[in-house]
Amino acid sequence: MKRLSLIYRNTTDGSAYRVNLSDPVDPIDTATLEQDAQVLIDNGLIPAGYTFDEARVLESNTNVLIDLIQ
Repeated sequence: MKRLSLIYRNTTDGSAYRVNLSDPVDPIDTATLEQDAQVLIDNGLIPAGYTFDEARVLESNTNVLIDLIQ
């Protein structure tokens, strides 16, 4: 499973605010991504005092070892 994690930092105390999106497009255009991250701030979807800091693509795999109740 792939996720795109947008990380915003508080300009006062450095705390992080994350927005995780499932199944991001591939490839990701970084210029468009920066603009879209700013749109979230401009529309008030990110708390006041936070600025866009970084984006990460996270991938995870799950292997079921035991499934006793099916």
